[in-house]
Amino acid sequence: MSIVNQYQKGFTLIEVLVTVILLSGGLLGLAALQGTAVKAGHNAYLRSQATMQAYDIVDRMRANAGADAVNAPSYVIDIGTAAGTTPTTQAGRDLLQWKANMANSLPQGDGSIAVAAGVVTVVVQWSDRKLSDQEADPVHTIQVETRL
Repeated sequence: MSIVNQYQKGFTLIEVLVTVILLSGGLLGLAALQGTAVKAGHNAYLRSQATMQAYDIVDRMRANAGADAVNAPSYVIDIGTAAGTTPTTQAGRDLLQWKANMANSLPQGDGSIAVAAGVVTVVVQWSDRKLSDQEADPVHTIQVETRL
């Protein structure tokens, strides 16, 4: 028979309580880490989509270069400008499809193209309010510059 001191009664219960508190704190920290990882993964996904959209229009411009030696200026478009609903040129069709692809693959996706001295600058922007609730201006941009 073991002799239990009257002051040791309930000591194991306190140990279990402390262990449960520490374990629950660790699990909450793990859940927060998982949430942050999901947000970062989603942000990386949107950045890769934006980069693919920028290179898509550059590839379309290069593919259309043989049809018209000076077609690059016909691809110039600003953010917020619609590409038109019934384009008559290949550049117009490319811009219409590019703008539609950005709107479908990026939240509030839009883009602009500028051509100066043979250098094409493509800017793709999107807004992701889920990732930027505290920011005043949650607009993200990717800019690609290349020569045709």
